[in-house]
Amino acid sequence: MKRVLLTLFFLHALGIVYLLHGLGFRVNFTDSMPHGIYQIVPGKPERGDLITFSLAEDNPYFQISLERHYLGLNGNRPLLKTLAGVPGDSIEISVEGVCINSELLPHTQARSSDRYGRKLPIFLNSTVIPSAKALALSTYTENSFDGRYFGLVNMDQVRRVIPILTFRLLKNSDLLRCCQKSKPSRMSNTLRPCIFLAPCISPFLNSLFNLE
Repeated sequence: MKRVLLTLFFLHALGIVYLLHGLGFRVNFTDSMPHGIYQIVPGKPERGDLITFSLAEDNPYFQISLERHYLGLNGNRPLLKTLAGVPGDSIEISVEGVCINSELLPHTQARSSDRYGRKLPIFLNSTVIPSAKALALSTYTENSFDGRYFGLVNMDQVRRVIPILTFRLLKNSDLLRCCQKSKPSRMSNTLRPCIFLAPCISPFLNSLFNLE
């Protein structure tokens, strides 16, 4: 009986996940943008809006991203960024970062290599953004994989996103330390299985609606 109830519970939860996905809700667990729940909404994005898009297959970084898993382990996962530049905007690249219309954006200084020491090619140049193109960046952290590296994206491929709820997540190492400090007698029977199941559930959630 318990097995049947458990199966029904997971099927019900799965149905809710797909329903939320169909309504445009997405979850970001990456550090390149604030962790939280977002929703894809209709309407043309404007400069400063949050946007989501997938890296085009003809982009020079597409194959590099697949090989290095920049877009997740499940392939070309959508990205969550800020629409930093629109057609007609002037882009200037300097050692300090990216300037849009002579305004330096925070946390936009490009890195020469990733955290594993692999070289990061840079395909963004100083230019005026042409028609139907856009520049997607993260001004939240300098560690973001964004337009500083893969360059401009097609304006008609980006979708507007709004934040629903943002929060701060503990890193895996921090969570482990918290668990080690907690006495077994104080850890509830409900919390214990959640901690051990979290690594198994996370990839499933990521494959459905995680934004890089």
